[in-house]
Amino acid sequence: MSMTTAQYLRKSAAVFSIFALMITGCQSANNSSSANTPQKEQPIQVLTIGTADSGGTMYPVGRAISQVINEKIPQMKINIGASNGSLTNIEGLRGGQIDLGLVSGDVAYCAYWGEEEFSGKPMKDLRAIGAVYFSQSNWIAKDTSNAVFVHDLLGKRVAVGPESSTTELSARIALQVVGINSSNTKLVNYGLGAGSKAMLEGKIDAMHGLAGIPIKAMQDLFKSESCHLLRYTDDELKAILDDNGQYLKTIIPAGTYSGQKEDVPTFGVKCVLCVNADMDEETVYNITKILRQSVEDLDELHYSLDNMKDTDFVTKDLPVPLHPGAERFYKEAGLIK
Repeated sequence: MSMTTAQYLRKSAAVFSIFALMITGCQSANNSSSANTPQKEQPIQVLTIGTADSGGTMYPVGRAISQVINEKIPQMKINIGASNGSLTNIEGLRGGQIDLGLVSGDVAYCAYWGEEEFSGKPMKDLRAIGAVYFSQSNWIAKDTSNAVFVHDLLGKRVAVGPESSTTELSARIALQVVGINSSNTKLVNYGLGAGSKAMLEGKIDAMHGLAGIPIKAMQDLFKSESCHLLRYTDDELKAILDDNGQYLKTIIPAGTYSGQKEDVPTFGVKCVLCVNADMDEETVYNITKILRQSVEDLDELHYSLDNMKDTDFVTKDLPVPLHPGAERFYKEAGLIK
């Protein structure tokens, strides 16, 4: 029997509808299968930041930096590495043991240009993400020492800082200017925590710290021992500054430590977050961006990071060149030209 045109069209429509339903079902099944297939997770990038003795500023600053990055870059994990400080961190960056390092500006300068401890072995691959805080030279002595100026420490027992640390380096530079050396004075290597304990036990008469103020170990010592800050004379301070381009004149404001009634003139130096030149540009860009966007959080985590609110402090007068990733971010943000 032949079909009318109308019957043919109705039958064709029914067949098409069944076919369409089959296609839709297959697509839904495929989509469901795709949705249930676990997506490959992006691997976490693990980096290590070199800091210093836990009694100073570098360690808590490194911890604050790592905390902010870990919270705001989910695919990045920053581990904290304690060390003797800047010199050790330079060698750690050079050898690949660490990925980021907190380095005092004077040490970074010497490393880049191959001067002082780095004579004959410059690190031309050293790069900066930016300055993060300001370290100041603090000398503290027992009241019983009868010392007023740093040069009064001649012949006494003095802790200059951990061996091969920035604290020791700056202490020896300052002591040389005022006529003190290991042949006429007992100079010993103690970190801030160990130095405070040694002073309480009567093993030393004075100690030096180069860190963001107030230095906690010294702050605690002022509460437990009758002591005071020592001064440089104007001529001594000028000589220290004239011979060291990375040092800047500054003061320890009255009231920084318990019983401190007057400002104490001293010198200080920027501490810089450094990396190797071969670190991935996008990684450095992202780290720089997060740190710039997190200055308020960083300040809350450690008081010395208040300096990072000043973009000129972060980006200008650095001892080594900026890493291309950091430089790109600062230019895009209009912070440098």
